[in-house]
Amino acid sequence: MRISTAFDVSKNFDLVIIGGGCSGLSLAMELCRYFDKAIPFPRTLIIEPRSHYINDRSWCFWDLDDQIDTELVSKSWQVWEFSSESISHKHSSLEGWRYHHVPSSNFYDKAEKIISKNPHIKLQKNSRVVNESYSPDHIGLTLEIYDRYKHTESLEITTNLVVDTRIPPEVDFSVATLKQIFYGFEIKTKNNHKLKDNAMVMSNMRVDADGFLFDYILPLGHDSLLIELTRFAVTSIHPKTLRTNALELVNKVCGDSAYKIVREESGLIPMGIPRPEKIKDHRIIFAGLGAGAARPSTGYAFRRIQNWAKICAKEIISKGKAANNLPDKNTLKWMDSIFLRTIRKNPKIAPMLFMKLAQNVQADVLVRFLADKPNKSDLASIIFSLPIMPLMSSAFMEFFAQIQATIRNKKCL
Repeated sequence: MRISTAFDVSKNFDLVIIGGGCSGLSLAMELCRYFDKAIPFPRTLIIEPRSHYINDRSWCFWDLDDQIDTELVSKSWQVWEFSSESISHKHSSLEGWRYHHVPSSNFYDKAEKIISKNPHIKLQKNSRVVNESYSPDHIGLTLEIYDRYKHTESLEITTNLVVDTRIPPEVDFSVATLKQIFYGFEIKTKNNHKLKDNAMVMSNMRVDADGFLFDYILPLGHDSLLIELTRFAVTSIHPKTLRTNALELVNKVCGDSAYKIVREESGLIPMGIPRPEKIKDHRIIFAGLGAGAARPSTGYAFRRIQNWAKICAKEIISKGKAANNLPDKNTLKWMDSIFLRTIRKNPKIAPMLFMKLAQNVQADVLVRFLADKPNKSDLASIIFSLPIMPLMSSAFMEFFAQIQATIRNKKCL
């Protein structure tokens, strides 16, 4: 088995990206922007275990209309909705913010198309890293490459730089303050559905014996819906445990109308995990969910990954080194941590907290906060919209946790 004629001359690379998912492909696409500008362009290999990409997930985010990639976004909503116990709050931006939906098929198709035009970047599917070695002048990787018949071949390569999108060994999702677990269906209805063209981002917020949960419903078209059940849990549970209840939700939404399932998607997003310590070897960085790509309090990651990819690609081209995910600002980190601790401690008040935000905070203010772009006035509006008492004990817990962390770090020095 051969990787590629263009790469057979040498097995030495300037950059290896381990994992051709959202983070790895986003970085590769950003690097391609420098194809005609960077001389020499870094010889890059992307290692991806999948044999092919399928439409297995979707990403959503808030952004201004003039900031989106229209090739990726398949649907946008001007109105988004929060609801609990028959009370609903609809939000709409005065500044041009909208809620956007990116199906993974659009993303994968565009990424493969762009990468295929760059002779210096190779996307190697059916492959994985099985061993790593380090020397002063290079990093050695042993790849296992397999075909559709499961025949395997080992390949030794060297590289100057590694961007690893796998979950770092020291990162344990089970210690996350909360886990956002979801299971959903994209369906096609026989007749036009009757839902309004609103993104129901947190619908029917409620609490059961296992904690806080809500429905997530996106009208993708007049006869197409994405319907998901989402739970915030203290313990890690497999997303498939939500499948039956998610299917009941689909039947409830569709009523007597016939439908067919187009695809299913599920996942677990850690909410509030310690960032992995920076590796002393500056030639290696981690990226993706395990490196803090998702916003702790929301689980949204797509836009953050795109922003990181731009910065990282620029650093690689200009300085020959990769950039870690940008840390959240201290104020946002503190607010997210208190919010998550409060919900973990008392999930019964979670619907009330989210509804207070939807009721008391102006749409553009709340969206800027959710999109990691709040100003000081926005942060004040968020704080004063919430009841103080339920958050106070969590604030003290966070304060003492930071003191303990500082003491531990000093002992390690």
